[in-house]
Amino acid sequence: MLLVIAAIVTSSMAKQHMQGNAAMGIGGCTIVLLAVAKIRWDLKQKWWFWTALCIGAALQLPLIFLLPWAAPRLTGIGAMAFVIPGFVMALGCVFLAEKVFSHRPSPK
Repeated sequence: MLLVIAAIVTSSMAKQHMQGNAAMGIGGCTIVLLAVAKIRWDLKQKWWFWTALCIGAALQLPLIFLLPWAAPRLTGIGAMAFVIPGFVMALGCVFLAEKVFSHRPSPK
């Protein structure tokens, strides 16, 4: 829930000071990646954790460049169309990498 509030507040404040460029989307992407990293910080020693975060960031690039940031109807709440899928994609990349690269024995 804090991620949602942070994204709405950041997007609303940034919208007032920008001329409709993708920098607002990059801010949302950064918030999402920081939240995912915080949730799974116990994996910080694994190389695949950082690779999965980079892949999660790369998957968000189409969302950053294709959303109409200059549109007046795109407010902080409208940016949720970007934040929620970005969060799910980044967290999904980390969970998928953990499933593939984790060498824990499966429970029987």
